[in-house]
Amino acid sequence: MILLLAGCAAAPPPAGNVTVVWNRVEDPHAVCQSLSGRPQFLNILGCAHRTERVCSIYAPAPRGEQDLQRFATLGHELMHCFDGNWHP
Repeated sequence: MILLLAGCAAAPPPAGNVTVVWNRVEDPHAVCQSLSGRPQFLNILGCAHRTERVCSIYAPAPRGEQDLQRFATLGHELMHCFDGNWHP
């Protein structure tokens, strides 16, 4: 699953409060590829883009309470908002 989330990126988080904005998108691969400005060869399920005190998450809305993959994507991207880009 980590490989499917390869489009994640966030600047190192500064100390203090962060405002999180969730942008519900139907095609996160296209949106995240556009934001990164580079082609992505793996399927991107979501991404986070961080500026000073605002972190924007681009991910689709869960289809229901049992949609674990989309909930996991939201949680993954939220971690980037607070912990930066921690992928190896």
